[in-house]
Amino acid sequence: MKTRATILDIPGQEKYEIIKAAISRYNTAIEHSFFLEATALTESLISDRLESRLGELIKGPVSFDTIGNLLNSLRKIETDFVLKEIMNRQINNWCGDRNTVIHQAAKIELGKKKEWQDFIKQAEKTAKDGRKIFDAYNKQLNKLRRTS
Repeated sequence: MKTRATILDIPGQEKYEIIKAAISRYNTAIEHSFFLEATALTESLISDRLESRLGELIKGPVSFDTIGNLLNSLRKIETDFVLKEIMNRQINNWCGDRNTVIHQAAKIELGKKKEWQDFIKQAEKTAKDGRKIFDAYNKQLNKLRRTS
């Protein structure tokens, strides 16, 4: 399993540049209606923040993992109410939408009609909602780090 690099392993500027580049690519994907790509980038950004928080709380290395597994680990030890709320309400719900967008693009459920434009609208909403969730989680995480 791959272990996540921390600020102890790489310069903070390097991490900042990668996140900045991912956000820039997200913005480009949204601008060009590449909503599946934007959703995948958002998932990576959210996962990175969850992994960062988990490593901070356990004071040790963290392996790359799925959002679901990261949420399960964090629910047991998270101490901040705002982060818990974002995890339990927003990220948890977003994951279901993300799974639909990423894994069901070409699938049609038995007995249901699927319109591609409706799917694209759902993908756009999922990508944009994910970005809002990332921003909220990241903002609270940064706030906690400034005060501790």
